[in-house]
Amino acid sequence: MALGGMIAMCSSALVAGAGALATYATLAPRSQLWCRLVSRGPTDQRRVALTFDDGPVPNATDRVLEILANAKVKATFFVIGSNVEKAPQLLRRIDEQGHLIGNHSYEHLHWGFARGRGYWAKELARTDEAIHRIIGRRPTLFRPPMGIKTWRIASAARRNGQPIITWSIKARDGVVTTADEIVSRVTARVAAGDIIALHDGIDPHRPRDPQPTIDALPRLIAELRARDLEPVRLDELLSG
Repeated sequence: MALGGMIAMCSSALVAGAGALATYATLAPRSQLWCRLVSRGPTDQRRVALTFDDGPVPNATDRVLEILANAKVKATFFVIGSNVEKAPQLLRRIDEQGHLIGNHSYEHLHWGFARGRGYWAKELARTDEAIHRIIGRRPTLFRPPMGIKTWRIASAARRNGQPIITWSIKARDGVVTTADEIVSRVTARVAAGDIIALHDGIDPHRPRDPQPTIDALPRLIAELRARDLEPVRLDELLSG
């Protein structure tokens, strides 16, 4: 093979490798290439964190709150700013029941990860302000939509003083699924320190039926406790 052809092949391989690495860094919930993040908690205590995304939404978040209250479980809710403004009473109820509230962006755009740092600074600030108006406090944690991270998103979160939180187990209940599948996905590999990603709300750009999550939640809590794993707020899990 001619030298020029070999150089072209090597260059193509390098470009493909760099693209694969960038994709992994952006999508993998544990990758810290673009930024430092938290995807799980300490493993020395028998605790896990249930986290819920995309709320608050009537007839979904309220039903999740009822289940958590009946089970005496505290959880963490990463809320969408536009949903907060539509259902302030639900955000207030989340807070009053003692759950932790985090920032999950204002619009939750699926292609928002392609936007610049200025866009993300506004997304975080608008959501913080919406939450502050209702409960009098700003959230201290941020989970990007779908867990997608870029250096621009990371930079905006860092300037906003909010660490990025992802997960170690994803229930995949944001798409069409069943309660049995949700419980199975989580319990198949759950262990102390896991951060479990669920959905109490409904993605504004991808409607779904929240019923499978609602049906799965009591069973999931019972299964965790049967394994001597107690669900706690994310800040409690991370404090060790």
